[in-house]
Amino acid sequence: MEGVFIYWFGWGFWVVISFFWPRSRKRFWSAFAILTLLILLPTTLVIANTLFHIGYLLFSIYLFWQMSKGNNVNLFHSFIASITIGAAYAGFQMMLIFDPVVEFIDSRWMIGCMTAIIAFLLSTTFNHRLLLAFLGLIQGELLAGLVSQHHLHLGRTIGNLYFFDIIAIVGMLFSVVWSFQQLSTLLGNLVVKEQKSDLLKQSS
Repeated sequence: MEGVFIYWFGWGFWVVISFFWPRSRKRFWSAFAILTLLILLPTTLVIANTLFHIGYLLFSIYLFWQMSKGNNVNLFHSFIASITIGAAYAGFQMMLIFDPVVEFIDSRWMIGCMTAIIAFLLSTTFNHRLLLAFLGLIQGELLAGLVSQHHLHLGRTIGNLYFFDIIAIVGMLFSVVWSFQQLSTLLGNLVVKEQKSDLLKQSS
């Protein structure tokens, strides 16, 4: 069922932001942005004879705004890395159309895992990896959607619920990695604190 991952993950993330983040302008605007995206997901718009979902356009604007805040070196690296992810995504989509036998499990999970792995290989920081993954998916969806609509005539809408399910899966994978990082940091701090207390006891 298309849309199940994005709605479950989106509403869950909205609940965490609304009820567990400290009260601030960031909390308000983050919750407002997620709620607006979830509401606009089914809405479509025609631009130059191409059918887009409005949620896809808004998400694209936000991602490119985030990328524009980096310096020139990071911008160039982000551009090349995101195109690599986009090409892999579009190529996999075409493979699913012409050779669907490769889909031995849910293709959304296959694409999500592939995207996360490539992003981790192409960058070193967590936030940059997540940004690259989403930017690559945005570009790959545009390429695959244009080919499907104007060359294969499949009537596919760019930025549909299937695409946002992949976005949600990538977000979930990164959330799991972030949770493990936080847990390992916490355990490391506890071990260091315990070692310091043992040294103080021995010295006394």
